[in-house]
Amino acid sequence: MTEPVFRFIEWNRGGWILRGAALSAQGGGGPTPWCIFSHGFTGHHLGPGYLFARMSRELAAAGISSLRFDYGGCGNSDGTFAEMTVATMKADLLSAVDLVRKEHNSSAMVVIGHSLGGMIAALVAEIAQGIVLLSPIAEPLGLMQRRKAMIETGPNLRGFYENGPHELNPQFLDGLRDIDPARSLAGAFRGKLLLIQGDCDKSIAVEESERYVRAARAANIETTMHVLRDADHSYSTVAHFTAVCSTVTSWVKERFV
Repeated sequence: MTEPVFRFIEWNRGGWILRGAALSAQGGGGPTPWCIFSHGFTGHHLGPGYLFARMSRELAAAGISSLRFDYGGCGNSDGTFAEMTVATMKADLLSAVDLVRKEHNSSAMVVIGHSLGGMIAALVAEIAQGIVLLSPIAEPLGLMQRRKAMIETGPNLRGFYENGPHELNPQFLDGLRDIDPARSLAGAFRGKLLLIQGDCDKSIAVEESERYVRAARAANIETTMHVLRDADHSYSTVAHFTAVCSTVTSWVKERFV
C-alpha cells in the first residue's frame, strides 16, 4: 500500500467557500471507502481534542479515505456563526458528499457525525452506505432546553442570541422544531449504523442516543451500539479516545473495505 496523500481542500457551496482537509488512502489510486466527518456545535474539522484528525490517519492506514471540513460559519470556512442554520449544515454536508463522489472513485460512503453533527448526518442519512453516530443529538429541543438561560435573556441589539463568544441566529433554533432525526434516519436509510455513547456524557444521555438504535432496528437496519463506561461527551481520556478511533476504524474496515 502506498502512502496516503494529504491535501487541504476548499469548494464553493452556495456562495460560501467551505474548507477542510482530505486524506486519500492508497495514494489516491484505486477506489476506497470515503468517510465524511460532520462536526458538532461550535466544533471544527479537527474534532474534539483532534479526534477527527487522529481517526482519519487510522482510517487511512486501514485503506479508508476521509474528508474533514468546517461547516459554513465555523472554523476556516466562509460565513459567520450567526448565519449557520440546520438547513445550511445539511446543504454543506450534502455538498461535501457530492464533492467526493465527483472527484474520487469511492467504493462506499460513510458519514461520521459527533453530537449536533451526528444529528445532521441522520437527517441526510440516505446519501451514505454507513452512518457512524458519536454521542448524537436525538432530541433537538433538548439543545434549546440546555440553553434556557440564553433564550430567556433574549436576542441582542443585532437580533442574535449570545452563546458564549458566538452569536446564534433565531433561525437556527427554529430549525430544531418539528424535526425527528431518529425517525428521519429510520425512514430513509438502508445502510449500516454504528453508535458510540459515553455513559457519563452530561450533554447527551444514553437514553437519548438509544432512540436511534430503537428506530433503526425497528426498520431492520443493521445496528451496532457501544456504550463506553465513564466516557464523557468528547471522550476526553486517552483510553476513551483510543477506543473510539479503533472501534470506528474496525467497524468501517470490516463492512466496507
